[in-house]
Formats: sequence, C-alpha cells, structure tokens
Amino acid sequence: MDTQFVERLDIGEVVEFIDKGDGVLVDTLPPEHFEARHIPGAVNACVYEMVFCDILTTLVPGKGTPIVLYGAGTESQDCMAAAEKLTRIGYTDVAVFPGGLEAWMESGRPLEGTDPKRLEPPHPILALERKVYRLVPSESVIRWTGRNNNGHHHGTLMFSDGELDATTDPAASFTMDMTTIRDVDLEGDELHPVLEKHLHSDDFFFTAMFPEATFITTALRLTEEGPATRPNAMMQGRLSLRGVSSEIAFPAHIRNLDDGRLAVIANLDFDRTQWGVIYGSSRFFRHLSYHLVYDFISVDFRLVLV
Repeated sequence: MDTQFVERLDIGEVVEFIDKGDGVLVDTLPPEHFEARHIPGAVNACVYEMVFCDILTTLVPGKGTPIVLYGAGTESQDCMAAAEKLTRIGYTDVAVFPGGLEAWMESGRPLEGTDPKRLEPPHPILALERKVYRLVPSESVIRWTGRNNNGHHHGTLMFSDGELDATTDPAASFTMDMTTIRDVDLEGDELHPVLEKHLHSDDFFFTAMFPEATFITTALRLTEEGPATRPNAMMQGRLSLRGVSSEIAFPAHIRNLDDGRLAVIANLDFDRTQWGVIYGSSRFFRHLSYHLVYDFISVDFRLVLV
C-alpha cells in the first residue's frame, strides 16, 4: 500500500479518535522522548528501531485494529515511515497525524510525561564552553585509503596532540604522529611489512625526516542551523606535511558527546602531490607500470576532545 493513500488526520480528528476509544494511538519517537512528553493515552513504538514492527505487533496484535501514528511534526517523516512499515506487514486501518507533538503543543493541549512542557530542539545544538578543549590521543584517529588501478590499501594514523580553543573565536590545531602510519588490509600477508616500509620511506611520507604533520586553522566557521546529519563547521587552515605547508579546507561535524566531551568528525579527499608526495603520480613520472598510485588520498577522521 502506497503511503500517499494513508489517511491524514487533523487535531480534531485525533481527539475524536482518542475519545472513541476503539483504536490505538502510537508515538513513533524514541523511548526517552516518549517518557518526557507524549499525547495522553498514547503507546510507544520507536520507528527507528529494527524491532519496530515486532514491538507494534505485541502492542496491537489485531491487524484490523484502527491505528493512528504520530511523531515530531510536519517536517519529520517518522509517522509516514511507520505507516509504510505497518501497511507492508498487513495492517489495514492505519492513519497518521502529521502535525504530531508540535501541532498538539501549539494548540495548547496538554501532554503527559516527566517534562511535558518543554519540547526539545529537533536536532542537537552545538554548545561550546568558553575554554580550550584538549585532544584525547588514544581516542582520536585518521583512517586513510590510497588507490591504484588494481584496488586500494587502507589503514590508520594517530594524533599526538591537539586543541580546539573556544575562549573567543574558535580556532584549532592538531598534530599527527606520522611514525604511527599503519596499513590494515594486508595484515598477515607477507607484503604487509613491505608496504608499511614503503609508506615510511622517502617515496611517500619520509617519517624519519618528518615525524610529525600539523594542521592549524586559519578560519573556523560554525553554523547552528541545519540538520544534525549535515556538517555544521567549515575548517580552513594550513596542513604541514613532509616539510611542505599548503592550504586546505573541508566541512566537518563539531558535536557535543553525551559524556560532556567534544568530537570533530570529517571525511575528505586531498591531493597528496601538493605536499611533495609524488611517488607513482603520472603527473611527475612516465612508464609507471604497476607502480602507479592515484594522486588523491581519502581520509576519514574522528577526534575526541575534553
């Protein structure tokens, strides 16, 4: 059943449905949100859980029972996603209340729960204390991928130091320990030590001569708008690698963690040849044969700061 044919109810129709008492009103948001606030009389089955349908069939075993689903509000697809799942498994009397909690509160109707009068922001908002956040090296890592015509290699690189200074305009600096660069995909293969030796050699990162790389921001712009699954920062700065310093910019997530710490998360591709890592690049060599290596390296990093 296509959800475009699912009945959409307004507040008055939802109130009538509750008063009638022959169906089930289902809150599709996470349990902690339901416990804090929900429409009186509703039961909870979180649509984001893999076991959503299992929970619902326990709550409402009869597939002909009238069901009304609601979620956060008109800009959230939660109740529509739930309706699609339920109609797919055979429920025949499913309707949605698209206005959800937002419309219910705006109408002045009461909610039940431990904190019913406060509606949380739809997405977590970054809260920076006016302090210098220090890197936790043991929990901060770069995952890299290099490629050629025959496939790819991937591995890790660790940070040794870093900070994000939020005392005034945000600024950041991070130091990478280039001697920690490791390959992962060839572990156990006889070529594994050969590749790692190559990465540390003067062909690539020349770690004996340049044991550290640094990134220092020249601009760090934050936005409070937008969904939590999109970057909320643009980081621009100078990356110093293998004795060469060059400008680089990329979008990033700067997010509060549940334990009070901070995370900086990003993924990007960068042209290694801008930093003098030219081995295997057809821009600088000819007749490379199987020694050809693509210029762009992909990096995916997660930094934890406290």
